[in-house]
Amino acid sequence: MGVEGAKPPEFDLSLAEAAAWVGSGPEGIGETADGPAERHELEIVGEDPATALRNTLGKFATGVTVITTAAGDQIHGMTANAFMSVSLQPPLVLISVDRRTKMCHLLYEGQRFGVSVLASDQRELSDQFAGREPEGVEPNFEVIHETPVVEGSAAKFVSKVEKSYWGGDHSLFLGRVEYACHDDDAQPLLFHGGQYGGLSSGAELA
Repeated sequence: MGVEGAKPPEFDLSLAEAAAWVGSGPEGIGETADGPAERHELEIVGEDPATALRNTLGKFATGVTVITTAAGDQIHGMTANAFMSVSLQPPLVLISVDRRTKMCHLLYEGQRFGVSVLASDQRELSDQFAGREPEGVEPNFEVIHETPVVEGSAAKFVSKVEKSYWGGDHSLFLGRVEYACHDDDAQPLLFHGGQYGGLSSGAELA
């Protein structure tokens, strides 16, 4: 989600101004040591390989999340669709974060992060957190376990980073879930082929 080749957009907000309360460490990430990847042949059908690969990956329909963390008195976060469940026992989830972003350097072993799975009526929040900033949109947050999550989202998770891994131009963060809740009545916001969609009609949202 974003402009090809551009640095992924993020946001910073004042924790005191943006959050409603419910109920630190060194910079950097604790990556496992990996050597350079071996070169291999890659066949991608399309005139421009990078664009073709991006478009091919985009055929995998996903939900839309906002990844958040607290840095001092600031809320920092970004829209992302690279989120997955890993294990129920122990409860583990995984996020993938572009290594060029500030978020990547704010997450380290022991740091908490929030994952808010956006509902179908929160498309404008997705746009805002992706740097498109639609007018008149004011995000609201709850703070749970000292971690901001988006109010009104279909599901909310708070996790603590257990390990981080090299993933090429991204870093993978494995988090142990400390809090999870969901809204049974909420429909998820979906993303497919560069467009938003929903479960009810199957049609793309304008």
